[in-house]
Amino acid sequence: MASLAEKLAPESIKKLIPYQSARRIGGSGRLWLNANELEHPMFFADHQSALHRYPDFLPHDIAAAYQAYCDTTQPTIAVRGADEAIDLLVRTFCQPGVDSIAICTPTYAMYEFCAESLSVNVIKCPLLAPDFSLDVDSVVAAARQANIVFLCSPNNPTGQLLKKENIVSVLEQTQDHSLVVVDEAYIEFELAESVVDLIDQYPNLVVIRTLSKAFGLAAVRCGFIIAATSVMEYVAKLVPPYPMPDSSAEIVLKALTAEGLAQVAANTQSLIRTRDAFIERLSTIDWIDTIYPSSTNFVLIRTQPGIELFEYLVKHGIVTRNQSHEPSLKHCVRITIGSEKSMQEVSEIICNFSDALTPSNKNRDITHEQNA
Repeated sequence: MASLAEKLAPESIKKLIPYQSARRIGGSGRLWLNANELEHPMFFADHQSALHRYPDFLPHDIAAAYQAYCDTTQPTIAVRGADEAIDLLVRTFCQPGVDSIAICTPTYAMYEFCAESLSVNVIKCPLLAPDFSLDVDSVVAAARQANIVFLCSPNNPTGQLLKKENIVSVLEQTQDHSLVVVDEAYIEFELAESVVDLIDQYPNLVVIRTLSKAFGLAAVRCGFIIAATSVMEYVAKLVPPYPMPDSSAEIVLKALTAEGLAQVAANTQSLIRTRDAFIERLSTIDWIDTIYPSSTNFVLIRTQPGIELFEYLVKHGIVTRNQSHEPSLKHCVRITIGSEKSMQEVSEIICNFSDALTPSNKNRDITHEQNA
């Protein structure tokens, strides 16, 4: 019986023979003269490793280390950040001009961007107000027309976890016709809520991870796809040769040691304490309409109409993320959690802004906004 992945994969992907790089073909020998590399390295800087050989065609050591970190035996591929993971999945399982994906807005913009860049249709299922919870019925209905459903948990830019029981409900009702991709870029801030363990039960589940957030390795560009064998056999066909330089791989392997993981866990807990203290300091400001619960290293704040918080912070040298372009995020600003010192400064500046806003200022600004 054909797997779901086999049903979804276009014929062009099924027929595709992966590029047979020298490292993929492999072999053993004394002289390596198969990849048109220089046989001996040249060095252009002090303390530089030899760079004349191509890296592993798939970084197996990294994948194995990450499997151990996730406590899973499911196939795992290291890719160049979560963005490449999204692109690979769309290219593998969607035909341009024919197929669709479903996303739950507001959410990470790369799902829509990758689909549209490949002429793949996007079906939008808005998250439910006021808490941005998952509309299971809407997602399941959209999935009947979509090869892939993207769920971001914890969600960016809203910051909240999607309830695991809701994710399971979607998996249950889509397992015959759609892949469900759960993007766990921020999962280290709620590690117990990961759904990686559900892949054993639901082979239509794919999990995306990254080292760009809690691991602090954004410049290294390392992400992961974790999926059942039936899914991974098609994704692996599209992974480009030599996807990660050895210099990056070495850093990742150090990060995934017991010492590295302990450092990540300690720093994550420190960020959570700083985040919660920042939220508490802002919680009494009357012109802040909502501070949304966060399971990430950022906080989404909705102000009352007419309060130009984003512009005010920019004037004070603080660059945040204005989310007002999203219909459901009017008057919202997303603030990344930095060091305790930085967040203390930001909270003081915001409180100073509060002091500068007299009741008449507020009313005038709000009236102007409503009449605009």
